[in-house]
Amino acid sequence: MSLLASYVAYFVLHSSLGNFTFTSVSLILFILLAFFLVMLCNRGLIFRENNTETEQSYIDYNTATEYSKLLDKIMCKEKFFLIHNLKIKQISRHLMLTPGELDYILLKAKRKTFNEYLDDFRIKELKEMLNIPEYQECDLKCLAEACGFDDYSDFEKALSRTYHIKPENFRRELLEEY
Repeated sequence: MSLLASYVAYFVLHSSLGNFTFTSVSLILFILLAFFLVMLCNRGLIFRENNTETEQSYIDYNTATEYSKLLDKIMCKEKFFLIHNLKIKQISRHLMLTPGELDYILLKAKRKTFNEYLDDFRIKELKEMLNIPEYQECDLKCLAEACGFDDYSDFEKALSRTYHIKPENFRRELLEEY
C-alpha cells in the first residue's frame, strides 16, 4: 500500500510541477492505479452504499419462516411481549441474530414490523384475559397496560389496525362471540 501511495505522490508532484511526461513505465503505473481504484470501488471500500437488502440476502423465505416459527414459540412460552418498552435488540439476542436480521425476517415472513408483531400478541393476551370472568369487568386501560401496551393510545391504534374497531366495541363484540 505504501508503494501505491508513493506512486500517487509521484504523479501528483510531477504533474503539479508541469514536468510530467508519459514514459512507458509511468503510463503503466497510471493505468494500474486506475484499475486499483476501480477495484476498490467495486468491492465497496470506496463509496459504499448502505443496502440492508443485500446484507440479509442469505435469509430466504423458508429460513425467515422457520425463524418466525421459533420466535412465535419463544413469545408464547416466555411471554416477552408483556414487557413494557420491549426492544427488538432484546429479542434478537435470544435468536442469536442482529436486530436488523430479525426485523428483516419479520417483514419477509409475517409482513409486519416488530411493534406490529408484539401488538398482535398483546391483543391476543387481552382477549384471553377478557374470557376469564374475574377480568371481564376490569377497565380496558388497566388490562391493556397489563398486556404490555405502554399506554391506552397504543392499544387503540393496534386494535384499530388489527380488528378495525374501537376499544368500546371490542369488549362487547368479544363477549358476544363467547
